[in-house]
Amino acid sequence: MTRPQPTLAVFFGRHGDAWRVYVNGWAAPYVRRKLDEHGEAWPVREPDLTALRDYMWKLDTPYTEARTTLGGVALEARGRSAVALWEWLDGYLAS
Repeated sequence: MTRPQPTLAVFFGRHGDAWRVYVNGWAAPYVRRKLDEHGEAWPVREPDLTALRDYMWKLDTPYTEARTTLGGVALEARGRSAVALWEWLDGYLAS
């Protein structure tokens, strides 16, 4: 029997002059501590999606990225890609 892979969904959206991030799915406790009870953090800086792409590429961890019509960005990763994404997210939320 195959165990289900962890899935992590992250949404970045503009909120005035800042950004807001929503996290849904499995994430390490040290990432969850940086979020409120709804899985969000605000205000945060604009995500550096080029740095994220480079980071995930170097680790050979594919993920999906979709832009919204209002300028937001939705990300989704599964399995070890989810682990890589929450590691990147931990650094993003720390700075």
